Amino acid sequence: MNHATLYMTITVAFMVVLAIIGIIISRGIKDTKDWMCAGKSLGRLPMAGTYFATIISATSIMSYMGYYYLNGWPGWWNAAGTLLTSFLACMYFAKKIRKSECNTLPELIEKRFCQPYSIAMSLLIVVSCTALLGAQVTGATIILQTFSNWSTMTCCIILLAVFIVFTCIGGMKAVAWTDTICSFVIIIGTWMIAISFLIKVGGFSAMNEGVAAVNPEFVKGFSAKIPPITALSWVVTWGICNFGAPQFVARFMSAKSPEIAAKSQGITGIGLLLFYTPLIMIGLSGMLIHPGIEKQDMVFTTLVFNEVNPIMGAIMMAAVVAAIISTADSLLLLIATTFAHDFYCKVKKDVSDKEELLVSRISTLVFGLGAVALTFIMNDTIQIIQAKAVTLMGAAMAVTVMVGVVWKRVNKISAGISAVTGLGTAGIWYFLGEPSGIMAALPACLVSFVVLIAASVFTPSNANDLADKVTMEHLFGKES
Repeated sequence: MNHATLYMTITVAFMVVLAIIGIIISRGIKDTKDWMCAGKSLGRLPMAGTYFATIISATSIMSYMGYYYLNGWPGWWNAAGTLLTSFLACMYFAKKIRKSECNTLPELIEKRFCQPYSIAMSLLIVVSCTALLGAQVTGATIILQTFSNWSTMTCCIILLAVFIVFTCIGGMKAVAWTDTICSFVIIIGTWMIAISFLIKVGGFSAMNEGVAAVNPEFVKGFSAKIPPITALSWVVTWGICNFGAPQFVARFMSAKSPEIAAKSQGITGIGLLLFYTPLIMIGLSGMLIHPGIEKQDMVFTTLVFNEVNPIMGAIMMAAVVAAIISTADSLLLLIATTFAHDFYCKVKKDVSDKEELLVSRISTLVFGLGAVALTFIMNDTIQIIQAKAVTLMGAAMAVTVMVGVVWKRVNKISAGISAVTGLGTAGIWYFLGEPSGIMAALPACLVSFVVLIAASVFTPSNANDLADKVTMEHLFGKES
């Protein structure tokens, strides 16, 4: 059996197993609440597994490995923000958001602030997450084309069918458990490659010495390309803006209890460390084993296909396909539920549970096709596509959600103004070409925060009178 056939066989077998598991779990889906948030029944392990696997996407494995290969240790700052998200969620925000008893991020925004803000954010989520899904399809296409002669269109059709099977049938519960399986495969696969590469280069110290010989800046904390201000903007992008990314926030809402939502984030943080540590070692060792790769998104496939034992390489290919599937099914689920639950049902009114579930499943197909279409027009690296989409959602929602569940004085007026100025700042910063290497998330979140605090102080004290009283009680307790 040649290498390409071996890679294909193991990858396809893995996807078939995941599909069977998803179909079996789907038998317990009775209504839209089951489909959207697993009936709020997830324990610590599936909660941690689904959050981890949703964060660890095509970006994290393919594009980050290339980023480390091209930038050395300073590139690891892009992982620091992701770890910060889990730390903040574990310490406070996961528990607080779960206490709201909402099912989706737009629902939380509607009940905490107002419906117009929620509807606008629903549309932003649908557009941004469709772009994120397109990035996953792009990554998976690159993988499939390394060991097949399929056209891009053929790859897209096959991938879309797989994503829809996982999402449309089983909803959040199936997604959560298949994600958990994928998480173990991802961590095992990255460690196998890392250990193999470290042996090839003579160990950890030899790796760092070799990297320093290539470029002394690559073994420092910062570099000319990644100075402290760029590192800080990476931390804000993934550390703060993730709280405005509903594919992550929705995980908190699916937990059995607020306590489980918080504890699962502690487990996730450990999982992230177990993933990002070997990933950067692969990138740095790969710099020495196979120098001269110039395209960031091609580093992964070049290293794995040319420098790894075929069996190990096939497992790693299955791992990255696992990461892509786990993120893609989560995004498809999110897009469908956001459109059906948070937009369609608000605009049409009086929608039955059966109709909402039908619209959700139809939306899965429609927006899946939209994501495939985007893959033919997006030219950025997978990492940049994801960073831009998460930044735009974070600029409009992250600060208002984080401060809004902590400080009762935040209201619909201050939240709306903050969202508009944050999103506007991000747009202007992108238009200016992200001056001084500062990513848009940093100025956008800073402006959003300052405006939110100021507007909350200067708006009337009764501006929260129309907020949902039950949600407010869940978040802040009953008024004495």
